[in-house]
Amino acid sequence: MELSVKKTTLVILYYMIMKKLSYLIIILLASFAGFSQTDTSLTRRLKEYNRLSKEAKFEELMEYMHPSLFDLAPKEQLIEAFKNIYENEAMKITIEKIESRSISDPLTLNGAQYRKVDYDMVLNMKFKDESKLSDSSTIKTMVSSLQEALAGKEVSYNASSKQFVIKGSDIVIAIKDNSSTPWLFLGYDGTNELVKKLFPPEMIEHFKLQ
Repeated sequence: MELSVKKTTLVILYYMIMKKLSYLIIILLASFAGFSQTDTSLTRRLKEYNRLSKEAKFEELMEYMHPSLFDLAPKEQLIEAFKNIYENEAMKITIEKIESRSISDPLTLNGAQYRKVDYDMVLNMKFKDESKLSDSSTIKTMVSSLQEALAGKEVSYNASSKQFVIKGSDIVIAIKDNSSTPWLFLGYDGTNELVKKLFPPEMIEHFKLQ
């Protein structure tokens, strides 16, 4: 009789443990599903952000920018600035490649999430008056000037396409202000104090940015 009671008790304990384990597994799966959805949402929007950047669709791109950027300048003014930078009377810039390399774990500050996105980019810069590039010394001077202005970037000249090629890595910060807002993006430039002020100091310190 005593043996039967012990056996029954063990069976009950076993089912109780299994029930708790099942419940724990369900919670974990739900949590992972939540992270998966967040990551999927971020990567999907980041992919679209990169596509619009590459295709120079600046009006649409503004919808993916974090609104704090518009504290520096109105949206319409930024669109015109982008257009003038990428194509003007002197030259045209095209993005040959823009590809996200890594996405950090999230940092939560005051209810907002931040993720650091490292990405690689290749830009082509072509002067409309190609006669200026007939002299090799002019090309060397231009490459040197671009390298000095664009610290950390690799600059070269493609003689067959007659354009300057700029390669390098950059950082964009993905920001989700709260659970109901989409991921928005803001390029980080440690050399620009105005841009740095758009980010919380805790975020800059956390991601070890300059």
